[in-house]
Amino acid sequence: MSIQPLLDKLFAMTFHGIKPGLDRITSLLDGIDHPQRRYPVIHVAGTNGKGSTCAMLASILQHAGYRVGLYTSPHIRRFNERIRVQGAMIDDADIARLAVPLMDAAAPVGGTFFEVTTAMALQYFAEKRVDVAVIETGLGGRLDATNVVEPILSVITSIDYDHMEYLGNTLEKIASEKAGIIKESTPVVIGDTRRELRQVFERAAAQCHAPITFAHDVLRVEIDTMRQDLTMSVSVIADELLRYYDVDLCGQHQAQNIAAVLAALPSLREVYFIDEQHVRDGLRTVRQTTGLDGRIQLVWHDPTIVMDVSHNPAGIATLVSTLAACGFPPASWQVVFGAMADKDVQGMLQALAPFTASLHVCTPDLPRAMPVSELVNLAHQCNIAPVVPHISVAEACGMAGAMGPTLICGSFHVADEALAWLQDQGDRK
Repeated sequence: MSIQPLLDKLFAMTFHGIKPGLDRITSLLDGIDHPQRRYPVIHVAGTNGKGSTCAMLASILQHAGYRVGLYTSPHIRRFNERIRVQGAMIDDADIARLAVPLMDAAAPVGGTFFEVTTAMALQYFAEKRVDVAVIETGLGGRLDATNVVEPILSVITSIDYDHMEYLGNTLEKIASEKAGIIKESTPVVIGDTRRELRQVFERAAAQCHAPITFAHDVLRVEIDTMRQDLTMSVSVIADELLRYYDVDLCGQHQAQNIAAVLAALPSLREVYFIDEQHVRDGLRTVRQTTGLDGRIQLVWHDPTIVMDVSHNPAGIATLVSTLAACGFPPASWQVVFGAMADKDVQGMLQALAPFTASLHVCTPDLPRAMPVSELVNLAHQCNIAPVVPHISVAEACGMAGAMGPTLICGSFHVADEALAWLQDQGDRK
């Protein structure tokens, strides 16, 4: 039996809006005896890099022999992607069994989609008796539904402008909200490298008597080679030792995420046995081990099709710089682009402009998506030409793929429909 009708009801709870606060999620967890207290948690916040950082930590711990729960968002193709144990997605039967009573409990208190999903993940991990759960915040940190956990370690990745209507309109305010995941006497690792934000994190850690480590204070990660299959090799200097790693992720931003992950290992090693080979194997097989997709990923070889789920200007700028560093020439890409209307779409298009041969704009099938007509106007304002409007993501992918190397980006929802198109193409071959 399909669980789609149930998921439709769950997704409909999105229309309750984003409601920062912990009262409703606490009420839900009261009803299921607070499952998040039954296993250790690593809690990860930040603007960019949260998903990759969570996946790297999970991959290393899995290779060390531990049973690992991984909770990330949003998903690309299937809701099930959000909740994984040992890289395997939660199955439909468990979603149905867990979601129904939680949705019933959430309705009287105005609970949201993300709160129900978070409670579901926390309960599932308890049932599966995980040795550790790696939990990614939704947005923010202080009032995010995931902030009910009592972690053994907190990690904060890079900070940038996003969700400013909830988090504030300066980097300092946004960083302060993310710093809300720092807990009393609990170690925290900071991946962001900007000096102007350092005091924000130091202040928050001091208030909680939390040991704080800035990753770039204790180690340095340098990229040796970025390859056209979008993997890379890095060298790491720490404690006067030089080590080399192969990583199946790519980009300077991933070097920063790797630094945060490696800086977290001393704290994790107080609880878990993690040797050097576990780290090497974990970083080399992040995608395979955890199911991480859509992060500057080569998804098709002939023709070349690259996909990325970045949905803010900083993420798109990182995408472009990574492709350049991998040896792809500028102005050479057929770019398939769509975005949500509440994002800084013009900023993303400005970042894409130097790499764009033709821009194929499309609107994913979602009410929040920006209409094609508005995308065309913004692209023209960014001096991008030619701009080709399409009636669907699939049509845009089909035309772009026939014209040359293709880059698909702008939104998780664009990635979803593009992957569906790619699967259809594969089925036809």
